[in-house]
Amino acid sequence: MKYYTVCFSVLILLFTACSDPEESEVDVEDTIEDALSSRVEFSDEQLAFWDRIQEHCGNAYEGILADATPYYQTFDADQIRIHVRNCTDDLTHISLHIDDDHSRNLLITKTDGNLLLKHDHRNEDGTEEEITQYGGFAEQPGLATRQIFWADTHTAEILPERFDNFWFVDLMDDQTLAYGVHWPIQGNSIRMEFDISEPVEPPPAPWGY
Repeated sequence: MKYYTVCFSVLILLFTACSDPEESEVDVEDTIEDALSSRVEFSDEQLAFWDRIQEHCGNAYEGILADATPYYQTFDADQIRIHVRNCTDDLTHISLHIDDDHSRNLLITKTDGNLLLKHDHRNEDGTEEEITQYGGFAEQPGLATRQIFWADTHTAEILPERFDNFWFVDLMDDQTLAYGVHWPIQGNSIRMEFDISEPVEPPPAPWGY
């Protein structure tokens, strides 16, 4: 019933947006995304996932590059670490550290009844990089151990070739957390795996934090 209610609401919004050409122009894609994101509720699977990921708050873990297509073969690192460093009722902040590069942050938030993943990229002086805040909402319901986040409108605007991207955070078992991205159309993907059975010394604070 909720699905039909959302669809009906979207149709009403689209009819309103298109009925009067003299009205200000409306971005139909943004209208649909806003309507959908504001009318969903957390699934039980998402809430279970949230609790599981927050169990690791304060811990840092060592990782490896587990798999990469040729596009990512130039990726090279002696050390990959994550730090689940800042947790609140509505935020799980996972900083990603590649050797001495402390620019990457995964921000998972509870937003409009859904889980939202954004990539916050910072320069060494703490300012935002030119390409940042990309990501998107999770596809519901997902799994209690894995959530998949599809590229949103902002991502498609700043990274047009990645409009079909999806990112995943996967608690594969009690020992392994996987994170990565797929580009379905272009066939590019990368996956990192982290040993969550044994915390390591936390890395320096990410740039800007």
